[in-house]
Amino acid sequence: MKRLFLLLQFLAFIAPIGIFLMYIIMDEGDQFTYEHYWVTAMSFIPFVFVLLIKYMFSDLDQNKRDDR
Repeated sequence: MKRLFLLLQFLAFIAPIGIFLMYIIMDEGDQFTYEHYWVTAMSFIPFVFVLLIKYMFSDLDQNKRDDR
């Protein structure tokens, strides 16, 4: 389970960086508009969800260990 969340964190963290770099390549370094920044920021949301889910599952694992 730890490896799954590590993979999800990595993929969710790389996505906004990739989108940001793709905008630079596609626009050939032209000035960014607010849409570029907005899409890059919105693509960071999956990373936040992965961290939230990981936190919730780690709390469940902790409760299972305490019950033993």
